[in-house]
Amino acid sequence: MRLVLTGVTVGAMALAVGCNSLPHRRGFDGGGGGQQFSSATPAANELVKYLNDNSSRVQGLQCEQLDLDITQKLQSFHVEAKLACQKPRNFRMRAYALGKTEADVGSNEQEFWFWVGKGEPYLFHCSHQDFATGKPRMAFPFQPEWVVEAIGLGEYDASKDRRVEVRGNSIQLIEQATSPQGKPVRKVVVFNRGRDQVQVRAHLLQDATGKQTICSAVITEVQQDRTTGAVVPKKVELNWPEERLTMKMKLDGLTVNPNFDQRAAALFSRPQMPGIATWDLARGPDAPGGVRQTGGYR
Repeated sequence: MRLVLTGVTVGAMALAVGCNSLPHRRGFDGGGGGQQFSSATPAANELVKYLNDNSSRVQGLQCEQLDLDITQKLQSFHVEAKLACQKPRNFRMRAYALGKTEADVGSNEQEFWFWVGKGEPYLFHCSHQDFATGKPRMAFPFQPEWVVEAIGLGEYDASKDRRVEVRGNSIQLIEQATSPQGKPVRKVVVFNRGRDQVQVRAHLLQDATGKQTICSAVITEVQQDRTTGAVVPKKVELNWPEERLTMKMKLDGLTVNPNFDQRAAALFSRPQMPGIATWDLARGPDAPGGVRQTGGYR
């Protein structure tokens, strides 16, 4: 189950942020549908506006049928999960196998956490503030907010300096950034360019030169909410080449902007797990009998 820890956490930790009918469309389109522009090569501010316009339609998501197909090196397996997220940082996902909860990953405004039933015997947690300073020694090469963008909930700061590059039939929106370990990296949104419109194809995290992809999220199928017009992925493939890890996510039974109301406080809190010790990734094991938050997925 250590593979579950790696795969589920790579997908879910990156989100440390009545049902609608969602018809799906095939193609590379994860940020906002086939947007038309006045020129064949949109400016950076036009592409950012395009992404933010779609994100503004989505305040939360709930998925009752999340399928995860995970492959690492020569090992492959399938797990089912439930997911809920609410802007700006509320997130919860539980993975199941044979009817038992095997992983619990979540986030709220203060912290994120994860637990895996057959991995390490700890409920790990860390404040967003500590994570941003690079204190935790974690294997993850990216910040929790980055993959939020891959499912259409990311909000882009229009004041940041970005540039546009055209490569064949694709357009790349490139932003210089810094990893939690303090290393310079590039965040790239790849748009598939047609004759008169563009569609989001992938989100990449690259080294500073752009020659090596550290991790990627490729959108292979999308779905559009009939009420809000928001476009969100139906199928996403996450890749971490250094770990030879691939995780394919399929989101069925998706609800856009669900009404969490009274459930939110419990849903987006670190769970109480009797008999399970807690471990702060920035400071080490918590003292026995320390304060632990309660919560649950309902």
